[in-house]
Amino acid sequence: MSDKNKNLTVNIYGQDYVLKSTADQDYINKIAEHVNSRMKEVESTGLDASSQQLKIAVLSAMNIADELFQSLNKNDKIISTIETKGSSFIEYIDDRIKEIESQVKD
Repeated sequence: MSDKNKNLTVNIYGQDYVLKSTADQDYINKIAEHVNSRMKEVESTGLDASSQQLKIAVLSAMNIADELFQSLNKNDKIISTIETKGSSFIEYIDDRIKEIESQVKD
């Protein structure tokens, strides 16, 4: 990614959007494709694309936010597991060191 803002154009759900971003075009396209895909998915539930675009956009945003929160929750659980196992490992090593030190003193 570059540090300089540039104007990038994407098409989401038939609308062109000009975005100012430091990200490259491929990355922005990937995001736009995901949003577009989620909107098409919501539309496929039977909502009328011509009259209910706002509802489709809001429901798509809710779905994407749900994906984000589930991913963050999963990451938090992984981090917690790593921290717990790391602490247990450190405690085990400390115990072994104390054990060896006491054997050396004897």
